Amino acid sequence: MATDWWPDQDGRIVDGCTVGFCYADSTSITANQAVKVGTSASGRLAVTVAAACGDGIGIALKAPVAVGDPVPVLFYGLMKLTACYGGAAATTGKISIGSFVMNSAVAGVCGGSMAETTLQSLACGASYILGLALQSATATSDEILVLVGKTA
Repeated sequence: MATDWWPDQDGRIVDGCTVGFCYADSTSITANQAVKVGTSASGRLAVTVAAACGDGIGIALKAPVAVGDPVPVLFYGLMKLTACYGGAAATTGKISIGSFVMNSAVAGVCGGSMAETTLQSLACGASYILGLALQSATATSDEILVLVGKTA
């Protein structure tokens, strides 16, 4: 288990690039959850829940009450995120320090147990690398620091 140097703080640790006026395309978005590009708002930066493994581009910092509410999204910065199962491609919560991670289809981030070739293959398709693990996770539900923004 990673040492938690910020035990009293969850979510955003250091802000790098946060867009505070993203358009909520869904009310299913929760705080500290990966989001992907939405589709409903012409001329707006719409975001919705990143439900499939690897489709996240940023982290929502709050939950909207209604569709159309502004949602701040961290596109680059330091976040405390939860390691998790990644579905069929990853079978454990283990993540090595320095490895790329992507959002999971469940919740949190996965990637350390995926082979590098799997990550590269996913990143070349419709999936995106969400960030870089700055701590190791030894089990699902470990909270680790992730440098969000190393997308491919």
